[in-house]
Amino acid sequence: MHEDAHRAALTALRFWISLANGGNGEIDAPASVREAARLVCGGDDPPRLDLNRPLATVFSRIQGAPQAYVQRAPLTLDEKVLFPSADPQVDAQATARLCAALRDEDARCAQLPLEPRVEALLFAFQRYAWRLPSPLDGVSLSDVARVHAATAAALTVDAGRLLLVGGDISGVQDFIYSVRAAGATRQLRGRSFYLQLLTEACAHYVLHETGMPLCNLLYAGGGRWYALLPGNYDVRLGDWRRAIGERLLDAHGGALYLALGGVCFAPADYTGETWGDLSRAIDDAKRRRFADLDDDRLAALFEPVQPAPPRDEAVQSEEPPDAMDESLENLGRQMARVALLAVTPGAPSAGSLRRREARWHDVLRSFGLQAFPLETARDYRPDPAQRRRILLIDDSTDPRTLSPGAHDVVGVRYTVAVAQTATDADVAQYGRLQTDADDDQALHRGDIKPFNLLAEQSVGVRRIGVLRMDVDDLGDLFGRRLERPPGLAALTVTAALSATLSHYFEGWVGELCRRANRDGGDGGVYAVYSGGDDLFLVGSWHRMPHLAQRIRADFARFVLGRQPRSDEPLPVTLSGGITLHQARYPLYQAADDAAGALDAAKQHTRPDRHAKDAITFLGRTLGWEHFDEAADLAQELVDLILIRRDAPRSLLMVIQTLDARYRQTQRRSRTGDAQFPFGPWVWQGAYQLTRAAERAGEMQQRIEALRDRIVGAEGVNRRFIERAGLAARWAQLLVRERNGEKEER
Repeated sequence: MHEDAHRAALTALRFWISLANGGNGEIDAPASVREAARLVCGGDDPPRLDLNRPLATVFSRIQGAPQAYVQRAPLTLDEKVLFPSADPQVDAQATARLCAALRDEDARCAQLPLEPRVEALLFAFQRYAWRLPSPLDGVSLSDVARVHAATAAALTVDAGRLLLVGGDISGVQDFIYSVRAAGATRQLRGRSFYLQLLTEACAHYVLHETGMPLCNLLYAGGGRWYALLPGNYDVRLGDWRRAIGERLLDAHGGALYLALGGVCFAPADYTGETWGDLSRAIDDAKRRRFADLDDDRLAALFEPVQPAPPRDEAVQSEEPPDAMDESLENLGRQMARVALLAVTPGAPSAGSLRRREARWHDVLRSFGLQAFPLETARDYRPDPAQRRRILLIDDSTDPRTLSPGAHDVVGVRYTVAVAQTATDADVAQYGRLQTDADDDQALHRGDIKPFNLLAEQSVGVRRIGVLRMDVDDLGDLFGRRLERPPGLAALTVTAALSATLSHYFEGWVGELCRRANRDGGDGGVYAVYSGGDDLFLVGSWHRMPHLAQRIRADFARFVLGRQPRSDEPLPVTLSGGITLHQARYPLYQAADDAAGALDAAKQHTRPDRHAKDAITFLGRTLGWEHFDEAADLAQELVDLILIRRDAPRSLLMVIQTLDARYRQTQRRSRTGDAQFPFGPWVWQGAYQLTRAAERAGEMQQRIEALRDRIVGAEGVNRRFIERAGLAARWAQLLVRERNGEKEER
């Protein structure tokens, strides 16, 4: 620990507590700390704090975004607090309570040793200042305070230069998704969560090597992390790449690699291009995997390795099963019920890891981090010999029920660890399934539901659905579209945008998944990963399109502060891809297929040139505004056929046939734009749908209305057949009858 750096960080945090409670922020702050405050706030004068003004979201700094304001409250996933609104009114009493909570926390932790005291105040700002304004428009006091503390700490070591370091773990997709089909649900959750912990462990290693406090870790999530360090450590980048690379090589045989890059700059010289330079440095490190290893270690990387035996042969083999796989499967079991995480920071361990003998916690310990998932607050036992961070992963645990140790600190680390667990009825149903002979997965009450059970509990056809979504044009969003002040204040705004996106993807998406699993409907949802700016969800197929709609609709409200108007382009958009698979379809291939569907959505262009902001489902790509129409029509068709039984199932084939004919005759202009073909399918559709309406009895008028929407003049011009074709295929899968055990599982 670098003591002077920690003292500077502590002083910086207390500087803002003083200002928030009516002081002048002096509190014996040295000139370097006051200068750091000026730098991160972007002004020429010492920063002033006006708590009476409303706090707009950081999205208000994006071109084309409206002003939306947040209300004053402690950190929570409560929908009324998390989502902004157009109301700029400030609750003075709530503001006073938050400021008083910061002051009280400062007094409470005054007797703590220096390092946990800094962390305790950092978590206090996270909890109580995330909705307080700062001198920077659209940036919370929490974000300004933590970047100020990081800057002050780094400048204490090197007064002239700062080093912005970023790490990106590559090989993630192959590592997560290359799992056995049997027990895949346990393995997936364990592997995904391990990668989150590994990301933070690599960052912890670098912080420990420099002696910097936790506030200098600006962001960690999605396999990436960024830290602000003293500039004189730029000469150590190669050493860190080598040390981290050796540990990952020993543990994972080259499957995982941390691309580490850095860029040095004078505090006043930071610009948006600095962030671009960092991205390019990381990309360069990705292209030179393990290049910093010494010659002997690099040569060993290319030596042939005997692969591990298949699981069913491992029991009979003299070689024991892979310890890493076993430990990750056990971690996945724990994550089904985890509510908090106890993290012990320390020094990296000496000695090398042995491949196929090292477990996940051995790897973390080699970087200096230990982690213990816990189900309830009652499960936590303080250790007088070491301090811990107790991190709540959702809002289910009341911090007041915890009994931390004398030097423990409590914070929040929202993590999407959602999986539907089996009831007694699920266990009985699973026992009746005709599973393949090599499926060795036993199911007990409280276990995570396996994929073949989620497929069995789907409505209609037996399938699982895979959903992938991410923010469109993220690089452009963090680049030219985000309005930032000059100098180091631009980094503060960037950090604020990262934190805001994390609140949605690491917090609210988990809440939506939990709601889906508790709504009493058929099937369930399994969150493989959600964080940073993207997500990967698996579940009973019929749930995935509606969950995708909700995620996108709520994201629009999260950005705008209100429900978007019809066809309103959003300043920040999401695209998604959904694919359907049999339960035993290889997961790595399902992940690739869903990634392909997501890529197709990102290629979507509308006639008005509005691009992306779309979803691909059942091989068809639609903008979200049209996908909502398709969803409504699919439900209408199901109602006609399955519930009222007034329309023949052949109606679905009629619509799909018309859609196929429309697509066969579609032409494109010289510029590549789709030209709508008026052809035989229009009059054929009018005839066939009229005949279907005549046979529909009481539902004749509804089918005639559907005919007019598809082949009427307005419907033809609006290309409604594109939505109708998808809706008919969607409805066909929902009404699919299961004839005994003949349907493929």
